[in-house]
Amino acid sequence: MTRFSNSRRALLATGTALPLLSAIPEFVHAQTSDNKLIPIQDFFRRAQISNVTIAPDGKRIAAVRLVNGRKALMTLDLATRKPLIITNFKDADVANIRWINSDRLLFTLIDLQRGKGDQVAGGLFAINFDGSEYRPLVERSWLTEGNERLMPVGTEYHSRWREGEKFTDDIVVSRPSMHAQGKFSSSLFKLNTKTGYATLLTLGAPGDTITWITDWNNVPRVAVTVDGAITKMHYRATADAPWKQVHQFSVDESDKYINPIGFNSKGTLFVSAYAGQDNAAIYAFNGESGTLSPEPIAAVKGFDLTEGLRFSDEGELLGVEFEADRERTYWIDQSLASVQRSIDQAIPNAVNLIRGNLTRPDATFLVASYSDVDPGRYFIFDRSKGKLEQIAQSAPWIDTKRMAHTEFFRYQARDGMTIPATLTLPANAANAKNLPLVVLHYGGPWVRPISWQWDPHVQFLASRGYAVLMPAPRASTGFGWKLFRGGWKQWGLAMQDDVTDGVNDLIKRGIADPKRICLAGASYGGYLTMMGLVKEPNLFRCGINWVGVTDPEFMFSVTWTDFNEVDAARYSMEAMIGDPVKDAAQFNLTSPVKRASEIKQPVLMAYGGLDRRVPVINGEKMKEALEKNGRSVEWVVYNDEAHGWLKEENNVDFWSRVEAFLTKNLAPR
Repeated sequence: MTRFSNSRRALLATGTALPLLSAIPEFVHAQTSDNKLIPIQDFFRRAQISNVTIAPDGKRIAAVRLVNGRKALMTLDLATRKPLIITNFKDADVANIRWINSDRLLFTLIDLQRGKGDQVAGGLFAINFDGSEYRPLVERSWLTEGNERLMPVGTEYHSRWREGEKFTDDIVVSRPSMHAQGKFSSSLFKLNTKTGYATLLTLGAPGDTITWITDWNNVPRVAVTVDGAITKMHYRATADAPWKQVHQFSVDESDKYINPIGFNSKGTLFVSAYAGQDNAAIYAFNGESGTLSPEPIAAVKGFDLTEGLRFSDEGELLGVEFEADRERTYWIDQSLASVQRSIDQAIPNAVNLIRGNLTRPDATFLVASYSDVDPGRYFIFDRSKGKLEQIAQSAPWIDTKRMAHTEFFRYQARDGMTIPATLTLPANAANAKNLPLVVLHYGGPWVRPISWQWDPHVQFLASRGYAVLMPAPRASTGFGWKLFRGGWKQWGLAMQDDVTDGVNDLIKRGIADPKRICLAGASYGGYLTMMGLVKEPNLFRCGINWVGVTDPEFMFSVTWTDFNEVDAARYSMEAMIGDPVKDAAQFNLTSPVKRASEIKQPVLMAYGGLDRRVPVINGEKMKEALEKNGRSVEWVVYNDEAHGWLKEENNVDFWSRVEAFLTKNLAPR
């Protein structure tokens, strides 16, 4: 399944196996009755523990912990096992965290008691593991006053700062700039997390750079720029060498596509590239000649490898982490491959991600584990003793035995294209025959829309007796260039047929009841829902659209959508959706708003009043058109939300509406 270059194959055959770890005890189940419905609130409660991360020296962990309704930053000394809440905000929640070095942490903020539309920026903050030397580094609002050393809103963490083999109190950050005509660029700064002093690292670099890659000595060595349809890659050999363009490709040239990922400590640059194949693989890239290595470092048939390189603290490439049917890690280092096998045997049927200083024989690892039925658990693994110990559980109220299993599969579309998908069947289904079906799609379409993991929406629907199909129709990423490219200018056409063909596959297999099928989706998934009701009135009984596009032309004419902020995004839209002038006939054909008179099925629609990605006018125009044709619409606007729901109460309210809507429209007849 995985292919490595010849030079590394020998590494895979060496090493000694660890003793088999003892099995992990079963969960303590929170539910007492299998007949009682799990409350909706349980699916949307905040995780008790999340974002667990281990310090570089393996002696401490940090995590986000729920305290009095707010997410706080907690540290734990593994020797004493004494937890310490080191920061807790009354008006905000700790979000992303990471170790700068073994003593100091970075974190961002969010306010989970506000809707998405009311959020300010996450900022960036630093603090020691014991709560000392707290310092804000990046503004959360353009209105911030009183600290001239704060970096501006939008500045983000890029990488840690190394001096020799040690990580210092410095970091590298990326500061954004927006120019005329929607041009975006960024600059890199060295930022001291204790003083707030910043030093520009990219003076004299190519203008309009959107992506930077630094080497193991903190030197910016790769700069990626975008000019309309053309992506250009710039490279320099050393800090003193001049920048030179070494590669370029257009949006439609898969054979020339190259995405730089990172350097090892020896200066080798690794990239993701198709190189004439259908699936992207990992290659070494020669910056002087602008050429790829003859063979990929790693490749997986049927799936794209785009990032996920795992390095040692010394800069040696140890493995590749990627998502296939589920998230997996292939280790180049055979001793780590042995560790992975032992952990996977001890925690079966789960994704087990190893974190920490990976090369020390006496190292303590963090294992982050999750599955289709488990929101997540965390373990400490003592490598020298082969001992695995559970230290945290993200959502202990979730009874894994009552959750529904999700399976990855592929089906064939009418033109022969192979379509990836996941299928989740109710845990309590007596058999997998003639089940009511919800077809669910979250959006994109230029993203990977499916993953093998615990999903609150899927699990909620399955707990109510519905099978859930999640297809990855053409235009989806992660499954090869052919599937991705096959969706260009196919909104409402072949992309739509892919969804229908997946449903028909389940009907032929006897899984789905052909009289009880409902479409549901968000963003682009909302478009799939509305267009599916137009094209397949005899197949789909109802539709649920939240924050969905309802007319492709709106993505060009509604000027306050954030798609219009970046020039490159507008170009991609024209290439991938179509030109609203040149392709006007197709736009009219594939517009749910313009074809609203053909929709006969019941519809539930929900929008965020502050959504800039898909402004609420998409829903208002759809509602107006349906009502003009005598159709009733169940309608809700969450005025403080944007593109999706952040507040627990809004999630509970919406999915309560979904439950009632499905009960009404998919009841046996």
